[in-house]
Amino acid sequence: MNHNEELSRATIQITPSRLTGLKDFSTFVGIAINLIYLIFSNRKYHYKYLDIEEWVKDTIVYLGYVQGCSSFILIFFFAINKKNLITKKKWREYIDENKSKYELMPNNDRLGSDEMSFEMTHIILMLKGPDAPEFNLTDQVNFGNWFTWSEF
Repeated sequence: MNHNEELSRATIQITPSRLTGLKDFSTFVGIAINLIYLIFSNRKYHYKYLDIEEWVKDTIVYLGYVQGCSSFILIFFFAINKKNLITKKKWREYIDENKSKYELMPNNDRLGSDEMSFEMTHIILMLKGPDAPEFNLTDQVNFGNWFTWSEF
């Protein structure tokens, strides 16, 4: 639900309902192409040759372009829609793998991410991920240094 809420507030709103509408449009265009072909194609000379009028061929070609473009846009939007979910899932898996490899350094001085060393921010990123409270003290994520930001 949080993911859908973020998508609905984005600049380009790629919500599941819009993806479904685009998928339905693409399917409708594909069905129209097939119906036009079935209705307006004729067989001549005892079904030896296929006779299709020029306007039918042109219509099928243009509808094919429309259907191809809508399918490409659908795939592109689907990838954008699922990118955040896939990235978060991979981060969770990566964090689980790293729990046995690294140990969190104590922050007794209560340093902010800007004051921490490269190693401390690196270890926090490896063990808690980009959603760690140390990186999210303000509205914007702050990794504290360019090294940890580039790792992210």
